Amino acid sequence: MRTALSIAFLFVLFATLLAPASASPAGSTQIDFTDLDAAIAAQMSKHGLPGVSLAVIEGDETVYLKGYGTAGTHPMTPQTQLFIGSQSKSFTALVIAQLAEQGELDLYAPVQSYIPWFRIADEDASARITVNHLLHHTSGLSDAGHSIILPPNASSEAAVRSLAQAHLTAPVGTQFQYFNLGYDVLTYLIEQLTGEPYAAVVRRQVLEPLGMNTSTADPTAVTDLSKGYTRLFGFAAPMAQPVRDYEIGAGYIVSTAEDMARYARAMLQGGGLISPELAKTIFTPGLGDYGLGWFVSRDGAKIWHGGANETFGTHVNLYPKAGRAFVLLINEGHQIDHFVSSDQLMQTVEAIVLGDAPPPVSQGWSVRLIGWGIGILILGLVILHTYNFYHLRSWRERARRMTPGKKAWDVAISFLIPTAILVVVFSQIKGFYGNRFSLLPTIAYFRFGLPDVFILMLIGTLPDTIQGLIKLSWLATGGARRVTLEPATP
Repeated sequence: MRTALSIAFLFVLFATLLAPASASPAGSTQIDFTDLDAAIAAQMSKHGLPGVSLAVIEGDETVYLKGYGTAGTHPMTPQTQLFIGSQSKSFTALVIAQLAEQGELDLYAPVQSYIPWFRIADEDASARITVNHLLHHTSGLSDAGHSIILPPNASSEAAVRSLAQAHLTAPVGTQFQYFNLGYDVLTYLIEQLTGEPYAAVVRRQVLEPLGMNTSTADPTAVTDLSKGYTRLFGFAAPMAQPVRDYEIGAGYIVSTAEDMARYARAMLQGGGLISPELAKTIFTPGLGDYGLGWFVSRDGAKIWHGGANETFGTHVNLYPKAGRAFVLLINEGHQIDHFVSSDQLMQTVEAIVLGDAPPPVSQGWSVRLIGWGIGILILGLVILHTYNFYHLRSWRERARRMTPGKKAWDVAISFLIPTAILVVVFSQIKGFYGNRFSLLPTIAYFRFGLPDVFILMLIGTLPDTIQGLIKLSWLATGGARRVTLEPATP
């Protein structure tokens, strides 16, 4: 029974990662904002999303701004502040490009030219990793080669120094491997070249020139931050967003849909704050279709980057050939949401903004139903383990009548089942995430990014392990003595 439940859990969890293909651009069809509102409301209802903030851009104008649902204590609006996750990388890349244009750095120079003590575990590779490699995620570094868990208040310098223990998972410059810490190095590099905090540089170089007055790279300075939500058993659950001080430039800038529309307009017009030549460099894809802080696909017809914090989700999509763009901010950040509800919502908005029919709302999994399924599975496991613990009281008496081999198997199965569950789960996760998988950081992340799945894993593995330890203890201390807690089982 436990094995069947485990298989069901794995099926439910990993089948959610399959998503339908994106819609294709349609040209200059008028955007139907009535249909857009209805489609967003339907997706929010399907998945139980608390709040969404939207901006739609056409040409050099923001043609639509609207908030949906709640920001926690008040309705969501286009002026509500939210974390934008990895969309922050595009700001970091833009500032690096500006510094290059000002002659402060060479994009193709080794990182050691600016941070002499920069090191990874491979001494030769340390000298060959360039600024450009970090920008394109082609340094050869990945989460799979860096298993250190840094404290949230670690500095940018501490993050860079932790790379001294990082091992290459691909030769330098040969493979796209998305790696947050690479952008942490760039954040530190910005501070070293300018002599100022990263937040101050971003404000002067990007936010102020674009009039993004309610955006900040200093999360302590927010004044109207939306409440963030994770998910427990299908229901939105408020949770304080963890902030890693060393990773602001990779994932913790705060903005609004209205401000991000200003940013998207500037990017849609070719960069705005830099020369056309450098803008072209930013939007030229390298390995993995990744430019400088942006993914570039469909031969440049779609330029985009998402963001996935523990309690927030972001999509900023630019369509230069169609002259349109949109910003989608969500105050729900459960990991399954990032791959399912957030993606379905993005595809819906993309289709309508480009004049296509959106996918039917019934298409694809519902994160709300997935959560309910996880809850039912946990309830079933609790009932099963309660039953097993109740009958554990008579185990020593029953063990007296077992052969040595059967007794050994009865004890071993209590350890084999949870071990098999963990091996299958983490091997599947590793297969999905590839070079972004690192065991200890993944386990640490589960508590925040997948709390209900984390609970499921604990309930699916700990009780059996505890029963196995109790059986071993009884065998070691009393053999198969008769137990007087209850009559022997016939």
